[in-house]
Amino acid sequence: MPAELIKLYDENPQRSKIEQVVDILKKGGVVIYPTDTIYGIGCDLFNRIAVDRVCRIKNIKPNNFNLSFICSDISQIAEYVKRIAYSTFKLL
Repeated sequence: MPAELIKLYDENPQRSKIEQVVDILKKGGVVIYPTDTIYGIGCDLFNRIAVDRVCRIKNIKPNNFNLSFICSDISQIAEYVKRIAYSTFKLL
């Protein structure tokens, strides 16, 4: 999959471009996006090939490294973990 620059703007982002990014993610693609401090590298959490791509980009071994993921809110974590310690939940 070749690299492609897709610009999204905070105000009035184009729906077609958002759908294009979603399609890329669904196909196992990787996105790079700005955050308040550095650039983030993202992919579909459930796509093993995509996660492996992120690990190759970061030059890490997937079995030896913890990766983070973004949730829309704290309640969404329940979709990804069986149990979370109260102290961890409180920290989050």
